[in-house]
Amino acid sequence: MDLGAITKYSALHAKPNGLILQYGTAGFRTKAEHLDHVMFRMGLLAVLRSKQTKSTIGVMVTASHNPEEDNGVKLVDPLGEMLAPSWEEHATCLANAEEQDMQRVLIDISEKEAVNLQQDAFVVIGRDTRPSSEKLSQSVIDGVTVL
Repeated sequence: MDLGAITKYSALHAKPNGLILQYGTAGFRTKAEHLDHVMFRMGLLAVLRSKQTKSTIGVMVTASHNPEEDNGVKLVDPLGEMLAPSWEEHATCLANAEEQDMQRVLIDISEKEAVNLQQDAFVVIGRDTRPSSEKLSQSVIDGVTVL
């Protein structure tokens, strides 16, 4: 894990001050302008989950039933099921971590879940057609690529 590269890319997807989000059944949902850092970090988390399960993980960028200015992200486990509950907790922790705590949170997740960082990762990203989805999908791609 190249922590320097993660820190560099994370600064390009900075967390807004004071924003706290909770991963739930529908993943993360809020106004699109508040999701850039979440998308980047869910790209990172999807890679760790893929390495841990040795399977493909899905990342869906959409808030299909919400107003157009909203958006969201949901991770999908290997058999198409909801993200495992312990990983939902990791998602919330990672999304809400302050910039200076990002490295520690990623290391903690990797150690707690016994992630083999040498394992290849496979992540599939889907998105809807709302105007914010392309940029937010790119943030996920940045997270996947850096890890």
